[in-house]
Amino acid sequence: MFQAKGHSLLFLATTITFITIAGCGGGSSVNFPPPQGGFTNSNLNGPFAFSYTGSDVGGFLSVAGSFMADGAGHITSGTQDINSSAAVITNAAVTGTYLVRADGRGTITLTSPTPNSNSTLDFVIVAGGHALVTRFDNRATGSGTIDQQTTSAFSNAALAGPFAFSLSGIDTGGVPLAVTGVFTSDATGTLTSGLDDSNDDGLVVTNDPMTGSIPVASTGRGIATLNTVRGTLTFAYYVVDANHLKIVGTNTFPALGGEAFRQTGPFTNASVSGPFAFTVAGADLLNGNPFAAGGVLTSDGAGNVTSGIEDFNDGGLITTGAPLTGTYAMAANGRGTLTLNTAAGTFSFVIYPSSGGVQVLEIDSRFLTSGTALQQQTTPFTAASFQGTYGMNFDAAASGGTELDSIAEFTADGVSKLTGIIDINNSGGITFGQAMTGTFVANANGRNALSLQTPLGPQSMIVYLVNGNRAIFIEVDGGLVAAGDIRHQ
Repeated sequence: MFQAKGHSLLFLATTITFITIAGCGGGSSVNFPPPQGGFTNSNLNGPFAFSYTGSDVGGFLSVAGSFMADGAGHITSGTQDINSSAAVITNAAVTGTYLVRADGRGTITLTSPTPNSNSTLDFVIVAGGHALVTRFDNRATGSGTIDQQTTSAFSNAALAGPFAFSLSGIDTGGVPLAVTGVFTSDATGTLTSGLDDSNDDGLVVTNDPMTGSIPVASTGRGIATLNTVRGTLTFAYYVVDANHLKIVGTNTFPALGGEAFRQTGPFTNASVSGPFAFTVAGADLLNGNPFAAGGVLTSDGAGNVTSGIEDFNDGGLITTGAPLTGTYAMAANGRGTLTLNTAAGTFSFVIYPSSGGVQVLEIDSRFLTSGTALQQQTTPFTAASFQGTYGMNFDAAASGGTELDSIAEFTADGVSKLTGIIDINNSGGITFGQAMTGTFVANANGRNALSLQTPLGPQSMIVYLVNGNRAIFIEVDGGLVAAGDIRHQ
């Protein structure tokens, strides 16, 4: 069960029953620390693509778009596509303003002449032309990413070749649906081959042939038409670069959102080899609980997961430090299968290695998890591996059947402590600019216990280091199910 959040939906937020935050107690802090750092508006300059998934008054929400930032606080132009249970809005023009604070946290206000298209985004800038983002107004919430675009990739020829994709959302009945697969296009934007696997609330279809087209315009926005066993699915997508696409469904139902990443073969079992960190989040379909898991594992490049440790949060039922083993098999077409054996049972997946990590889909009838996973680690780790300034984002199942999303910036001392500032959107309830502190215990395998104190109260996390610049995590409290991403600034 793997997902490293890069931009992908963590929780199928509108289709599962949420638990309360009772275990995270505590009121809001009254301390508003001043941001520290050297970021300015000039750090957001040029063309960017963005996407996030979450929930609004209509239920499931997926948004993707692009904008041009002028480096001086203005969004001079842009476009976005919105898929909400309330409405599907396509190709809506946007302009706006933004503010980058000294610590890299910032706010974007997008305005549009199209009704129901205005929004506020809260973000934190991280390294490599990226930012982690949360929808941050009282109309919706959600989590995702912002990525600087490479305009030379805005052509069918640049996008030709194979891409692995991962999509999640809801089907026509409003229940969880996830689709993962691979498509190959030519220099005209026509799909020359493709296949997908899907898990529709426990109904699994594998190796479904797929046809279609994905022509892109010179603006970097494209239209994808995929013919599958579920019928014809249509999407808008935004090019980040020649290896990365942000995707939002434009069908009313099923409603889907996700990403696609370049595949580069040839593929063998050696394509999935070494120590990896992973997290996953989604739903336990048997009881309707939100579900999150994470861990570290080692694969031998010959079809065996030789060792690993996994942690689970199934609607507040916590299991930590469970040993795991498994097997996997990669086919030459870039599709593989994976079986994990843990104390909680045996779990089966399809896997697609890509430039953004391994795209995975669980093909069990009880659990529905999908996303980008298996991020290769650089081991061994020490406490000094977690040092410097970081941006953080998490989304969670919160009280009253709502979704909670957060953005933070913090400094880790490379010994045992961190301190920073956090912003929270609790399904429209905004908490901004408040203090966050924490302590952590380092381990050589990169699996670190992290205790946070936030406006939600004490939160217990387990962090899985990918390298000195990246970590992923889940929450292991009985009252909140969360998973998230940490990236160096």
